[in-house]
Amino acid sequence: MTSLSSGSAPSSDALSPRTLWLMAIACGACVANFCYNQPLLGAFAVYFNATAAQVGWVAMASQIGYGLGLLFFLPLGDIVERRKLILTLIYLCAVTLVGTAFAPSLSLLIVGNFLIGMTCMGAQILIPIAVEMSPANEQGRTVGVMMTGLLGGILLARTLAGFVGDHFGWRAMFGLAAVMMVVLASLLRTRLPHRPPTVTMRYRDLMVSLWQVLKSQPRLWRPSIIGALSFGSFTAFWTSLSFLMAEHFHRGSTETGLFGVVGLVGALAAPYSGKLADKKGAAFTVTLALTVILAAFGVMWLWLTIPGLILGVLLMDVGVQTVQVAEQGKVLSLMPEARSRINTLYMVSRFVGGALGSLVGALAWSHSGWPGVCVAALGMNALALVIHFVAKRREISGFVAAGQGV
Repeated sequence: MTSLSSGSAPSSDALSPRTLWLMAIACGACVANFCYNQPLLGAFAVYFNATAAQVGWVAMASQIGYGLGLLFFLPLGDIVERRKLILTLIYLCAVTLVGTAFAPSLSLLIVGNFLIGMTCMGAQILIPIAVEMSPANEQGRTVGVMMTGLLGGILLARTLAGFVGDHFGWRAMFGLAAVMMVVLASLLRTRLPHRPPTVTMRYRDLMVSLWQVLKSQPRLWRPSIIGALSFGSFTAFWTSLSFLMAEHFHRGSTETGLFGVVGLVGALAAPYSGKLADKKGAAFTVTLALTVILAAFGVMWLWLTIPGLILGVLLMDVGVQTVQVAEQGKVLSLMPEARSRINTLYMVSRFVGGALGSLVGALAWSHSGWPGVCVAALGMNALALVIHFVAKRREISGFVAAGQGV
């Protein structure tokens, strides 16, 4: 463990553009490990002579692992030295990737993907560090750059895994991912500064304090619910897209994965979303973003063509990304001494929304096809917009009452 903290980390806390973009790329590379299995499920079924339902547990295991990693590992960022924590998780992830690449059975492949999900948490520890190292008037832009890397990793992971799996086999993808993790850790060791813990407490007390933080921060609820709903519509889309492409357009997984490249264009809007949040405020930015997501699903419902889907994906990714940037930037400013725990609560809620969105998308498709998926996604974002407006009105009323001495 000591060796992980060695290396020539910079002594200055100033966040240079080079370091910021390295951290953003690291975010994408870490979270991509969670997504590689999605386009490879068919290859798993053929290799292990398994049914679709059986290999579906591979994707489910990584989701469960990711959720547990968020809950149990992310809060550690408040009580341990975070540079060491990030490097430890990245090395552990590399080990699990190597083990998964050599999995001799489907059951061990499932276990491997569960462990990959648990250990690919470096991205969510890097984001609060980047915010801390940024001036207050640039924190929105910083979150935007980090989210560009994060969402870019999620979107490109599907395309990369599909290509590597088709040409070199599924084991090669996990092996390549392990190599990328080792290279990434080597780069981060030279660029990341040491980040001492912000509080002193035992791990058990830290986990108990999550509930205390949640109770003490009522302003955390609204961003968490809105983030969960918007991300839920995002996962509902991706869950049902492969069915739509196969049944309506008669296209395969390769073409489906290429929409990840289309979505990457939307991810590039994140820094501008952060600047907008810094300039106009989170409330205005979230209102605009939710409206854009509503427009995206309207386009994909009413103009069901490949160009219509491309336009819809661009709008959807810009909107979802902007909601994430604005809301996460806001919640990370609530308790500077507990940023990792705040981020844990926000991201767990977002993950729950994403998991439920996947379920809703699958159920909507099975009952009503593509129109059902679009109606469900529109409903999620309409509800988010209502919650946003109601909460904003209450905040305004509270300010007015306070000003009148009520």
